[in-house]
Amino acid sequence: MLDGSRFTEIGAGGIGNPRSLVAQSMAWYDGHVYLGVTHPTGEGPEDAARILRYDVRADEWEVVYESPLVQADENAIVKDVYRGEGARALGKLQDEEQLVPQYRGFRCMAVFQKAGSDRPVLFASTLSHWGSQLIASEDGRNFHAVCEPGLGDPDTLSFRSIITFKNKLFVSPVGSVKEGVMDRNFGDVAKLFVSDDPLNGGWEEAMPHSFDDVTNLSVFCMAVYNDQLYAGTGNPERGFELWRTDADGKPPYKWTRVLTRGAERFNVNETTASMTAFNGALYVGSGLPGLGYDKAHDVGPAAAELIRVNADDSWELLVGASRFTRDGLKIPLSLMGPGYDDHANSALWAMAAYKDAIYVGTHHCQAFHDALGGAEHIGGGFQLWTSQDGEHWEAVTMDGFDDPFATGVRTLLPTPIGLFLGTSTHREVQRLWTKRTGLPIQREGTGLSVWLGR
Repeated sequence: MLDGSRFTEIGAGGIGNPRSLVAQSMAWYDGHVYLGVTHPTGEGPEDAARILRYDVRADEWEVVYESPLVQADENAIVKDVYRGEGARALGKLQDEEQLVPQYRGFRCMAVFQKAGSDRPVLFASTLSHWGSQLIASEDGRNFHAVCEPGLGDPDTLSFRSIITFKNKLFVSPVGSVKEGVMDRNFGDVAKLFVSDDPLNGGWEEAMPHSFDDVTNLSVFCMAVYNDQLYAGTGNPERGFELWRTDADGKPPYKWTRVLTRGAERFNVNETTASMTAFNGALYVGSGLPGLGYDKAHDVGPAAAELIRVNADDSWELLVGASRFTRDGLKIPLSLMGPGYDDHANSALWAMAAYKDAIYVGTHHCQAFHDALGGAEHIGGGFQLWTSQDGEHWEAVTMDGFDDPFATGVRTLLPTPIGLFLGTSTHREVQRLWTKRTGLPIQREGTGLSVWLGR
């Protein structure tokens, strides 16, 4: 297992743009690491989303793609439903003719190879107020859009999860922008699309809308395990559900429900934030948006849980709250409560299996709460946990590698040369904190970081 001393920071300060705060997506393609960065607002050309490529031998980052600019309109300034009615809108315009980025982020990446082709293709999903698109590259340098905005729904903010399974590419639309309001997590109905030739379209719906339950508002996360595709939903009314399919035959496929009602913790397990296969089982991490309290749906506050699903659909609680369920009494096998015994871990945001261990990275809200509450000192920082059996856990870091403003592990990518970790870093919260407290800035600079463990 990797401990904290085995991780080295290989990119910092937003890697060339301090306004790049979130290392939101990564992929291993053609012997390089590709990183998609996200900007929280998209206020002007300086917030154009970028894709960077990391050359391991040269230890250098290179920008290989940058979002085009579009004329700002009413979609450039939106209200975030998770910030409450009194919060200011995201975005501001300097003048009426301002250009803004069409894409302010890249939410997911995947490598896909069409059956019969000898060349894999890198896909990235954009985060856009004018309809998310998939962009693709066959050489790692030249990218182009390969679908219409939102696959026909221009209100779609992003495709949160894209994954390859049985020579098909699956994409899940998540979030919406309409009538001046942005919801980054949910739309009106949960959908999932599939294509065996995504460069040329051919998209079909892979599941019944919302799995025939209108309270499922998105397919939040996907993973492949035991020759099945697993799809976890976001459901603010009843809690997430987990479904699986073999994806044989023609879509929409036959699906089997594995978990319901947030693994019977109900809606405080609102979303499936992350999943990965490890040691013959599927690990599922839950999450709550909005700093651990979903203001839009009045859910929480609560910390996240970790669940292990077996091939026969039985499940075990690894980290979380003991409870009676229809499957019997569930007690966390790690003997750790929600959030790894930390109420500020609102989501198990990223998860990866690397060599002989599994790694789970959290979204930690303490820095936001300290800043907004005017505490004397801002603390926190993401946590990274590791285990070889899922039941005994060791902390790799408890403080964002000594940075309380590194509030989340947004990406974990296992590669042949090591485990890459991308952060969500928000030192800008100090502006409000210094205004409220009169105290000096605690730490200069801002922007995401990338770490390499090996």
